[in-house]
Amino acid sequence: MGRAAMVLAAACWELAGCSPLPVTVAARPLTPIAKGTIRRIAVVPFTTADVALGPTDALGAAPLSEPPGDTVTRAVETALREQGDWVILDDLTVGEAFRRLYGEVRAPTASEAAAVGTLLRADAVLRGQVLVFEERIGAELAANRPAHVVFAVELLRPTDGVPLWQGEYSERQQSLSENLWNLPGFVRAGGTWVRAGELAQIGAARIAARLHDALYGPPARRRGASKTTR
Repeated sequence: MGRAAMVLAAACWELAGCSPLPVTVAARPLTPIAKGTIRRIAVVPFTTADVALGPTDALGAAPLSEPPGDTVTRAVETALREQGDWVILDDLTVGEAFRRLYGEVRAPTASEAAAVGTLLRADAVLRGQVLVFEERIGAELAANRPAHVVFAVELLRPTDGVPLWQGEYSERQQSLSENLWNLPGFVRAGGTWVRAGELAQIGAARIAARLHDALYGPPARRRGASKTTR
């Protein structure tokens, strides 16, 4: 694992407090950001250095349809697009910037991500790391092992590569018989045992909402501000 990936992974576990709880969504601002100043965001491919996949040859294990990094990157990019106020640069445009700078599209280091953002004139770049992507073993109504997903994201300022914000999502689905307090998480998953990709989508939506609040303020506050300016 490279130094940049190690730093991002360490930040992830620091945010989660190394907690084994089934649901963890944590975020922290690292640098003051004036509300509404970040409009153009480039999402770069997530790294999967040393990702924990769990046993993939176990009976009932569903095969991965694509690399976990692609799954989580797309989930986060899609979730960001569903929020308003910002512009998420097209992945084809981001890919072309990678090819111009490095000849290929790959999970970048922090400095490489910043260089891509500078070329694209983005206000910020979002990179990430997938730490755990364990697929469900069994069916949606009777899983022998639930899905488990952990990933971290980091928002960088392209001009100098300074981290602005970090977020982390960690969830291992649990049944209500295991943990009655996990009712919200079980309901979010539709009351069934979901696959890892679906768990990543749930996490991506929550991370996108936290980042949006950090950059533009909570929805209620934004509505109140808009009323006072009329």
